[in-house]
Amino acid sequence: MRRFRPLSAAAALTAVALVASGCGGGSDNGNGGGGGGGEQASATENEINPVDRADLAEGGDLRWPLGELPPNFNYHQFDGTLDDNSDVIEALMPSAFHFEADSTPVLNEDYFSSIEVTSEDPQVITYDINEDATWSDGTPITAADLVAQWQALNGTNEAYNVSSTTGYDQIASIEEGDSAKQAVVTFANLYADWQALFSPLYPASTNSDPNVFNTGWVEQPQVTAGPFQLDEVDATAQTITLERNPDWWGEPAVLDRIIYRVIELDAQVDALANGEIDFIDIASDVNKLQRAEGTEGIEIRRAGGPNFRHITINGTSPVLSDVEVRQALAKAIDRQTIADAMIGPLGGDATKLDNHIFMRNQEGYQDNAGDLSEPDLDAANAQLEEAGWTREGDTGTRTKDGQELSIRFVIPSGVATSEQEAQLVQSMLAEVGADVQVETVSSDEFFENFILIGDYDMTVFSWIGTPFPISSSSSIYAMPQGEEIQQNFARVGTPEIDQMFDEVTQELDPEAAREKANEIDAAIWEIVHSLTLYQRPDIVGAKDTLANFGAFGFASERYEDIGFTE
Repeated sequence: MRRFRPLSAAAALTAVALVASGCGGGSDNGNGGGGGGGEQASATENEINPVDRADLAEGGDLRWPLGELPPNFNYHQFDGTLDDNSDVIEALMPSAFHFEADSTPVLNEDYFSSIEVTSEDPQVITYDINEDATWSDGTPITAADLVAQWQALNGTNEAYNVSSTTGYDQIASIEEGDSAKQAVVTFANLYADWQALFSPLYPASTNSDPNVFNTGWVEQPQVTAGPFQLDEVDATAQTITLERNPDWWGEPAVLDRIIYRVIELDAQVDALANGEIDFIDIASDVNKLQRAEGTEGIEIRRAGGPNFRHITINGTSPVLSDVEVRQALAKAIDRQTIADAMIGPLGGDATKLDNHIFMRNQEGYQDNAGDLSEPDLDAANAQLEEAGWTREGDTGTRTKDGQELSIRFVIPSGVATSEQEAQLVQSMLAEVGADVQVETVSSDEFFENFILIGDYDMTVFSWIGTPFPISSSSSIYAMPQGEEIQQNFARVGTPEIDQMFDEVTQELDPEAAREKANEIDAAIWEIVHSLTLYQRPDIVGAKDTLANFGAFGFASERYEDIGFTE
C-alpha cells in the first residue's frame, strides 16, 4: 500500500502511498529512455542533518505544513492513506520496524523486543511485544491488537472500507503465544514482505468494530501510543497540535510540540521565507527551490527515494473505457518532454520513468513501456480512427456517435506542478484531436470528492513509496471488485495481474521476484492503467538549525529525535 499526495505524487500504505532526488542527472543503466543528464540520485543516502540528541536544544515547537487536514486519521481506511495523514500518524502510532536510508529494516524496540521467523514451512513469525508498550487509554498493547488488525484488513469482512489488504490476506491465523504479549502469526502462503505489516498498528478497541474503523477516526485520532500525543485538532484554524507524551516509555521526545498547519501548497514557500514554518517539501517545483535557496537560514536537503509522478487514467470514464483509446492517447503524450520541463530546471536527472514498480535508482528497474515508451502521433491518430473517433482533416476535436472526445483533467488548486503538467498534456492531446478540459478543484476536496470516487477522466499526483516496491504496489493495480477498489483509482485491472502479484509476493528469491515484477509492469502498461512520468525528487528546504529531519529517502522519521541545534 502506498500513500499519495497532489504535489508531486503521493501513497504509503504498507503497505505504501515514493521519493527520489531529482538532483544529479542520469545514466540510463542500459534500460532505454532518454533526456536528462547528470547522475542518478543514490537510493542509499539521505540528508537530515544528523545530530546527537544530547546536543540538541531541549524543547521547542516544530511547525509542519500540511496540504489539507486528513479526511480520516485511520491510515488503513480508504480515505486515510494520504501523505499528510502519514506525517501525523507516524508520531502517534506503533510500527514494527524502522528503516534506514538504504531501506534496511531495523526492529522497533519501543514496541517489540523481538520479531523472528520461527518456522519456514509453514511460514511463522513470532512477535514479542515490549512489556512496557501501552495504549493511551492505559490498555497494554497485546497480541489481541495484531489479531484485530489482521481481521480488519484481510478482506474477509466487506464492512471494513480498507485501502489495502496486501499481506494481511496472506495470513492464516494469529494466536496468542506464551503470554498476551506474544503473537504467533502463521501465513497460509509464503509472504516475502512480512516486515511491512503492522505499521502502523491500530488498537483492537477501534479495529474490532467496522463502524469505528470507518468513521471513528474522522474527526481526530483516538487511542494512540507514541512519543507524542494529541493535544487538539482545530478544524477552524486548520491546525493539529501534538505534544510530548509524558507516559511514553521510550526515549522522550526532544520537542515540546509539533504543530501542523494547513497551508496551500504553492503558498508554503512564502510561509517558510516569513519564518512561519520550519521546512517545505520542494519536490519538482523549481520556483520553490530558487526561493528557498535565496532565503537566509534555509538549507536544501536531498535524497534518493521511491516516489514518482504519474497520470492516472479513469478506465470507467465513458470516453476512456476503451483500452484502444487509452493506448492511442498514451502514444500522443511525450512523457520525456514533461520530465524535461519539470525536472530539468532542478539540475537533476530528467529521464522519464518507464516502470510502475521500480524507480530508476532501484535494482530491478527496466523499461517495460513497449510501444508507449516513445510518443508516436501517427500511430495515435491511426488507432483513434480505428476505434471510431474521427475528425475532418487534421484539426478539430474528434467525435464518435455524436460525442466529442473531451477529457476532464482534474487537478488541485494551488499546485503549480499539477497545472503545468496538465497544460502540457492538454497541448499534446490536442494534436490528435482530444479536447482536454483542465478542471481545478479545491485542494482539500481533490482526493476525497473527486479522485477517490472516480469523478474525473485524467489526473496527476504522486505515489509515495516504501522499502517494499513490489507488495506495496499491488493495491494500486489490483482488479476492482465492485466498489472495493483498494488504491486502484484507475479502476481497471486483470485477473492475470492479480495472479502474478499473488505469485510474486510468495517469491523469496529477490532476483526471481524482480523478474516477475517486471512481467507485471509490462501487463500494467498494456492496459494503460496509468502513465508514469518521472521519479519525484525528494528535496526539502529546511531551517539550518532543524536536526534529524529533512530529505529522508527510504528512511523512517524518528519523531522523538527531531529537534533544533539552537
